[in-house]
Amino acid sequence: MLSGILSGGYFFSEKKLLKKALERKNYNNMKKYLKSKEAAKYLGISRSSLSNWARQKLLNAAITPGGHYRFLQEELDKFAQKRGFETVGNLENEDTKILVIDDDKMFRKFVSEALEVFDGYELREASDGMEGALIIGSWNPDLVIADLRMPNMNGIDFCKMLRKNEDTNDVEVIIASAYLSEEIKKQIQSLKINIILEKPVRLTTLVAAIEKCTGMKLK
Repeated sequence: MLSGILSGGYFFSEKKLLKKALERKNYNNMKKYLKSKEAAKYLGISRSSLSNWARQKLLNAAITPGGHYRFLQEELDKFAQKRGFETVGNLENEDTKILVIDDDKMFRKFVSEALEVFDGYELREASDGMEGALIIGSWNPDLVIADLRMPNMNGIDFCKMLRKNEDTNDVEVIIASAYLSEEIKKQIQSLKINIILEKPVRLTTLVAAIEKCTGMKLK
């Protein structure tokens, strides 16, 4: 287990452990799961047909904490072969896209440094929900890690915007906040967000949450 020291209110792994982890090659190349939109494009079908097949267990799929389906390419290939149709589209081996939205620069730095032990991530940052919304307009993330109390657009309003948009309504979200009443937790969960972390967040807790949301595993 990676132990940590408190720096600016957040737990950072000890530098020796981070350095050792960076040198270990078995920390890279996590399995990549596809979102429904990507999987439907690959099979050349509608998202509703894809969801129906997954719901009927005709197509193997993983379910995220937010209740969204995720698919492995090998399972899509098996399904297409069994059904006798060819796949379309071109799957690129892209890194998992993670967007961190927080007005606390120290927390954004914490996430950035914590993820340095992994390959396979592309990380972008925003200081509030409005800036995050502008990024999403041209860059569709797989996972958003967001604070609640932020200027211009808070975390709740940002998540409501995500869920209303067809292109982003299945993006996984982790909420990390120091202000978590039971009422706020219920409001967050109503937006299909089931991973809620209380600050300060430990490195191991953050990494485990990211793995759970993205469906990726360390080698």
